Amino acid sequence: MKKGGTIRPEQIRQAQRLLTELPVKDNRKTREEAAGILEKDFRKAFKKGYTPQELSMMLKNAGIIIPVYLTEKFLKAENGASQPHKKPKKAKPEGDTKPAPTLRSPDVPLGKL
Repeated sequence: MKKGGTIRPEQIRQAQRLLTELPVKDNRKTREEAAGILEKDFRKAFKKGYTPQELSMMLKNAGIIIPVYLTEKFLKAENGASQPHKKPKKAKPEGDTKPAPTLRSPDVPLGKL
């Protein structure tokens, strides 16, 4: 007993026609994908002294639009500053763990005190 089905010769010819008539597949990339592919090139350009703004403008003049924020991602990662900077918190006195007392109005009217 054979495994799988059989294909008639006319079906094979139909498949050949379909496959030969296929249009060229659109394999364009998004701007973010393109920036990821160009990561090494961006890093090399940064080492040569170019800024993300300059690189973005050069690419734009060539008809390739990759926004500055995408090129900056690789500059930040290169400098190790990929994490956002946080403001340092004020140091609390270590010995005092009790909250500061709050002032309350008296429960009794002032005249009766």
